[in-house]
Amino acid sequence: MSRPPRIVWAMVAYGPFPFAPVYTSHMRAIAYASRYFATSFLDGSAGILSAYSTDRMYTHSAENFVVKRFLDETTDGTHIFMCEMDVVIPLDTIPKLIALDKPIASGLYFLRGGEGQPCLYAPAPVTPALSRFPHSPVKLFPTETPFKLAKAGGCAGLGCVLIRRDVFEAIEPPWFDLKEKNDKTGEGYGSDMYFYTKVRDAGFEVWVDPTVRCGHMDYVTADFDDYLKRQREKPEDNRRGFVVNADCEAPA
Repeated sequence: MSRPPRIVWAMVAYGPFPFAPVYTSHMRAIAYASRYFATSFLDGSAGILSAYSTDRMYTHSAENFVVKRFLDETTDGTHIFMCEMDVVIPLDTIPKLIALDKPIASGLYFLRGGEGQPCLYAPAPVTPALSRFPHSPVKLFPTETPFKLAKAGGCAGLGCVLIRRDVFEAIEPPWFDLKEKNDKTGEGYGSDMYFYTKVRDAGFEVWVDPTVRCGHMDYVTADFDDYLKRQREKPEDNRRGFVVNADCEAPA
């Protein structure tokens, strides 16, 4: 790492926190990271600079807003940590993601619904039937060691991700955009797919630490246990549509 990390914490929100466990986990993770930096960098050269939160803004507009503030207002900021208001994060999230020392380092969380599908995607070929930013779901991955997502970039969502400053400086704004899916044409994309496609085009790698296991809340919490349950009960689903990562082979 070229210089001590100086992190801005950014959360895109709409209204108050709907889930107490989310708020509690974020506050605990901020406190833990602050203590970690205080003991690991005794000269005070590292730490959490500030926290941004938005309200009553479209998701992609809010994401662009916090990144612009990060670049304009924190000349010594090295990273931005982006999280979402329905994702419960582990206590040691920030130290683990910092330790990867990658342009983009993400934790692991799962789509709501309890089906055990991780929010991990690899690029897919562009076809007329798909949007301009197509991705295929990754269904198997190393569960105990960090890995690079896909051979040529991929999407790890924006629910728990640490992004280095030079990533945003290297790609033209808007960094995020959103287009609702057209059921007739299939055209449409989320702000995360849009961002990660630009990241891939700029040549940045996306890494994931699967030990940073988050919970994705709705009426129930989707988490790593759902993934293990799917492995046990529907192993055939793990082979269908599986995308092999660049730095690992499919589990036997």
